[in-house]
Amino acid sequence: MSGLDLQGHTDREFSAVPELEGEAIQLRLTGTADMHAIDPLSAILDKLHLEALRLATKQIVVDVRQLEFMNSSCLKAFVSWIAALQETTAPQQYRITFLSNPELRWQRRSLHALSCFASDLITVES
Repeated sequence: MSGLDLQGHTDREFSAVPELEGEAIQLRLTGTADMHAIDPLSAILDKLHLEALRLATKQIVVDVRQLEFMNSSCLKAFVSWIAALQETTAPQQYRITFLSNPELRWQRRSLHALSCFASDLITVES
C-alpha cells in the first residue's frame, strides 16, 4: 500500500487529521464540528473515500473521542460518505469503525443512527 495522499484540516475550533496506520486509514476528529466545519469535513470525507478506493483499504477508523459536538449538517456529510460507500461495488467496499466517547451523549445517539444506516459496514466502539 503506498502513502496516503490526503491533507487534513486544522483550525482553532475543529481538526480532522487523516493517517495511514498499517493497512487502515485513521481519521481523527477533535474540537467542534459546527457550521464552520461543514465544508472542510465534507471535502475530507469525499477525498477519504477516493483514497480508500485507490489504496484498496478494507478499514477506516474514525476517532471522534475528542469531538465535543457535531451539528446535523456535519452529520449529513457522514451520511453522504456512507451513501457513496454503499454505491461502491462489494469488492471495493471498506468497513468503517467509529471510536466514540461514551460520556458524550450526542455521540451515542448520532453514531447509533449512522450504524443503522449501514449496519453491515459500520461498527461503533466505546
